[in-house]
Amino acid sequence: MQADSPEQASGKDTLDELVFDPGEPTRTETPAYPIEPGLLPRSRALLPEADDPRLTERLGGYLESRIARNPRDLLSHVQRILLHHEKGEPDACFAALADLFVALGASGRELRENLLRQTADLLTGEQVRLLQRHLDVPLTPDLPLPGIGASSLTHGVSGSTGVIASVHSLDDNPDLLHAAYQSLEAGDEERARRYLEQALDQDPGDATVVMELLALYQRNHLRDAFFSAQTRFSSRKLALPELWEKLERHFHAAPEISAKPKPQTSQETKVTDYQLLEQYYVLPTPAGAFYAVSSSEPDPMRKLLLALMQDRVTPKFKLDTLSARLDIEKPALLDLLRQAQTLAWIQGFETPRETPASRIGPRLETLLAPLSAIHKGLLVDWNGFAFARHGIDDETAATLSALAADIAAVENRHAARLKKYLGVASQGWAAVDAYGASRIGAWPLFVGDQRFLLVLQGEPRLNLEQFVELTWILVNRYG
Repeated sequence: MQADSPEQASGKDTLDELVFDPGEPTRTETPAYPIEPGLLPRSRALLPEADDPRLTERLGGYLESRIARNPRDLLSHVQRILLHHEKGEPDACFAALADLFVALGASGRELRENLLRQTADLLTGEQVRLLQRHLDVPLTPDLPLPGIGASSLTHGVSGSTGVIASVHSLDDNPDLLHAAYQSLEAGDEERARRYLEQALDQDPGDATVVMELLALYQRNHLRDAFFSAQTRFSSRKLALPELWEKLERHFHAAPEISAKPKPQTSQETKVTDYQLLEQYYVLPTPAGAFYAVSSSEPDPMRKLLLALMQDRVTPKFKLDTLSARLDIEKPALLDLLRQAQTLAWIQGFETPRETPASRIGPRLETLLAPLSAIHKGLLVDWNGFAFARHGIDDETAATLSALAADIAAVENRHAARLKKYLGVASQGWAAVDAYGASRIGAWPLFVGDQRFLLVLQGEPRLNLEQFVELTWILVNRYG
């Protein structure tokens, strides 16, 4: 596939004719009018161009937001890949290619091969070889990738996600839909719901997942869970919207019925079917670390994930040691680890890792940089005191710290009502642009008795290993 030339791409649908004229050729300043890519008519050119450099700078983030909402938006994928290649941004180009490979799976081989060929000059040999290997074998979002940066669809995993295995097959690591089917066969519909909702989060356009999930909601009278999911995915392009609307009318018309009680599953079967691979040193993935600190409400999974970050050096993964530390019986612990692995919330390393013993301030500043698309971040406590920042001057830091403290107070005051009436467990607040992409965001991090706020300018990059290390430092120091 070849990108349109500038002459071919200058039709009425390109961005060139949709932005204002910056002035006379000799003028060097650009008018300070607001630029909102999300409000402009959609460009059909494979390589969108714009006269205003501010619009060019924001196109990458805009396209990334479109892909996060609808992973099957192939035009946005192609535009994003070619845009980063044209701008000479190797890490962003590789991340964009990886997102396309994840979104298409085994489909679209010719498209993936052509785009890889066009952009290979910007990538490292290792990156090219990795993507070539996955032209015929689907690239999964939990695969460790070298030099991955601004990716929307990968999990930011840097270790192995196979730390617990079936005794019948050491390579057994079912995908979320398969895991949901296994849970349904075992009579555990609550766990099946969790897997299906996670699968829907990965690909909201998967019709099979939608049908299974909506059927589960209706069969078990899960009115609150349905409305919670509907609110959570309202900004995503969901498959089968007519079925969502039909079930919404059903729940509005039907009287409230208590949900069926959770079935009891046999944990004795679990402990004989699975075993821990004890050669690994285990930490949460970015998604697991986020879940661990996203709420102060205790539950077994959160307790497990926090325990994995309590030591400065990762201990050898031993079932007996972990069972004693968590005060959880081995069958229940194996079952919990199996869930965490299926959700891609834990990862294993062959060598131990460690956090710094002292001078954590400079390390936190370094970790903040990649978590923001524009490398501007701030870590503050619940009172608005900033103790780590990157790329932000004193006055801006003071302003954002005060704003974050106010947001924290508002969030704390309204959290219960939001969860009760809208089904929204607030996990962050943001000032957004016209398309809904974050310009300034604040995410609460609950660590022990402490509460922190991670404040980021630009689009967040929380699916990176730097987020795991930042969370690990906080848990080790304050948890």
